[in-house]
Amino acid sequence: MQNASQRIGRNDIADIYPLAQMQEGILFHSVSSPGDGLYMPQTALRITGRVDADVLKAAWQGAIDRHPILRSGFFWEERDEPFQIVFRSVAVAFTALDWTGADPATERDRLSALFSANRAEPFNLRRPPLIRVQWIRAGEDRSIMVACYHHIILDGWSIRQLLDEVLALYRRAIGDAGAALPPARPYGDYIGWLKKREQAASLRFWHDRLEGFAGATRLLAKQLTRNFERQRWEFPQPLYQAMLAYCATSGLTLNTLLQGALALLIARQTHSRDLIFGTTTAGRPATLEGATTMIGLFINTLPVRVRIEDGQSLGDWLATLQSAHAVTSEHDYVPLAAIQGRGVSLFDTLLVVENFATQPKRPDAASFLKTEGIDFDERTHFPLTLWATPHSAGLTLMAGFSGDLLSPETVEALLERLGDIVSIMIGSPSADLRALIDQLPPQMIAPGLSRTGFQDPTRSKAPEQAPPNTPKSATPSTTEITLARIWTEVLKCGPLDGRANFFELGGHSLLAARVVSRLRIELRMPVPVRALFERPVLADLAAYIDNLGSQETPPAGHVEIEI
Repeated sequence: MQNASQRIGRNDIADIYPLAQMQEGILFHSVSSPGDGLYMPQTALRITGRVDADVLKAAWQGAIDRHPILRSGFFWEERDEPFQIVFRSVAVAFTALDWTGADPATERDRLSALFSANRAEPFNLRRPPLIRVQWIRAGEDRSIMVACYHHIILDGWSIRQLLDEVLALYRRAIGDAGAALPPARPYGDYIGWLKKREQAASLRFWHDRLEGFAGATRLLAKQLTRNFERQRWEFPQPLYQAMLAYCATSGLTLNTLLQGALALLIARQTHSRDLIFGTTTAGRPATLEGATTMIGLFINTLPVRVRIEDGQSLGDWLATLQSAHAVTSEHDYVPLAAIQGRGVSLFDTLLVVENFATQPKRPDAASFLKTEGIDFDERTHFPLTLWATPHSAGLTLMAGFSGDLLSPETVEALLERLGDIVSIMIGSPSADLRALIDQLPPQMIAPGLSRTGFQDPTRSKAPEQAPPNTPKSATPSTTEITLARIWTEVLKCGPLDGRANFFELGGHSLLAARVVSRLRIELRMPVPVRALFERPVLADLAAYIDNLGSQETPPAGHVEIEI
């Protein structure tokens, strides 16, 4: 970790503005689990053609100079609300490696090891750039470019646009003819657009959509997100072509088809007829000019509620799913935490269907550089995330999952079953939906999978340490006194006693992260953020902390900001 004690002066600052809601959510999970490598995506691009590493580094520097979001740092302890600072000048983080002579198997192993090494080196969110580039020479005219970045600054759509832009800057630098890039619209314009939204009306939309839903949908037995692993599965080419044909004739999107298949898998596995899973939306508003070409974080994670009712045909049900998804576009900027409430998770499974804009081919591309995406790596806080990525050769389904819960064999079986369900769907578009579910393969019985799919989020969980109890004595403990002081300072409230409830006092997720950060420093204990969500009453939390016996070295100091 870099030392964060450097002073920031006025002359270093180009702009200051708040965070988008999705940025706040990612910030919270990053602060909560700083060493888990969460939300640090990596993209590896193979380049065929001779590359000048110095010119490529200069092209990356040009991209950083063009886009304020690539020069942004994030701060959450200096004010009541987190904010981002755009620095005037930031140097690119660029490393050149040499893997010349490595055979394909060795190259794959080295790339996997590089991904692991990058995840093990978390970004200091206060010190941009929050993107690292590694250019790897693999042969005379072969190289690999790896971009590792923090999700708080870029989404999948943006990283692909950024890579295209870097290659365009490279081509111009070596004299390859090409039009100059247009001025870049700054991410701050999107923040301004967000501030004008009437969030109360959008919150009502989501509350109406979730009305009557009780509990949560649990495909997995627990909510563990440590030790993430990956599993890749390719849709058979004939099945993928049949999917495309079915979508073309039915007017449905690939996203709708896959959402329907996942819903049927969950329904069969959990015996639920009213269920929720998560999805990621592009989040680029049609009312913001130039949004599709902007660089930044626009995506949002939202709940998909699916009901399965008697008398519906599969085709009508899928059309209903697609219509329901379409009307969310006016409200897809609302943060998930606001929709589902504090400390509550409505689902444990996230589906991401990639849908990137197709870039036109350069007429002379064949004579210059050819590029091909060869791998990507990402960790989310959900115990099961499915990425569906269409590409020129077909459709890839990638699963990111908690290895503490699921075995690779179980995940592979889940992916294959999802493919089987898609095949059954497109072969029986007029079938009765309830009858179709009964024809699906039976419930899978495997470690880590839920047998019922429903868990009451209000039901108390078995604590990891001794159960927290309110002290019998009227005299508060030293920990309780310390905790009361920190809450008072962070929440800016009056004196507190052991009955105080953090969230009833106006606390929220980022303030919770701030409280825990201070506790870790002052008490020198590895207090988990979830402890505050599970024990929001002051005396209960103090008793829990008193049961923690281990100690931890305090984190590096904070950045001092002169504004």
